[in-house]
Amino acid sequence: MAADTNIFNDKNTNNWFKACISLNFTKEGLTDFVLKELHNVQTLVGRSCGQCFIQNLIPCPTQDVCTKRKRNNCSFHNSQQPTSCQTGHKVKQNITLLHRFNGPSWANTKAERWAMDPWEIGKCYLPRDGYSSVSSVKESDFNGVVSIVLNCTHFQTCISAACLSPPPPYKQCPLEKVIFKCIILID
Repeated sequence: MAADTNIFNDKNTNNWFKACISLNFTKEGLTDFVLKELHNVQTLVGRSCGQCFIQNLIPCPTQDVCTKRKRNNCSFHNSQQPTSCQTGHKVKQNITLLHRFNGPSWANTKAERWAMDPWEIGKCYLPRDGYSSVSSVKESDFNGVVSIVLNCTHFQTCISAACLSPPPPYKQCPLEKVIFKCIILID
């Protein structure tokens, strides 16, 4: 039955394909800009020691990160011991200060790479789920790239305030609306 259907003649399907292609082109257009600015963010937050793991830098329990299965047994923290590295904690604090909602996605990032890879810092500004294995801005999707721009307040100095501020009477800024519409489109 499905073989008799020509999906390319369906208007809604064609619109969906056009939207997906547009999102990919937009993401590709933003990629170099976001990567360049993530280098600036790395300079702002400071360079970590390169030896601390994120499990060492955040306490257990941390909401949306820790997964305690048994009493005193967190699968996120079980392999690492807490540390008192002041350099790593300072970088973590600065990442949090630059987060629009003060809630970085710690489970996405590898803190031991903060010193050499600005993308690992950028991953702190991504949505909580689905990005821990994404190894570069280019490998990310549109939602990820725009989430970094929205969630990292450094980008307020780089783009028009109209993109980040909701015009009255709306509660969402234009970039948030784009992400919301994309989620509806894909679902």
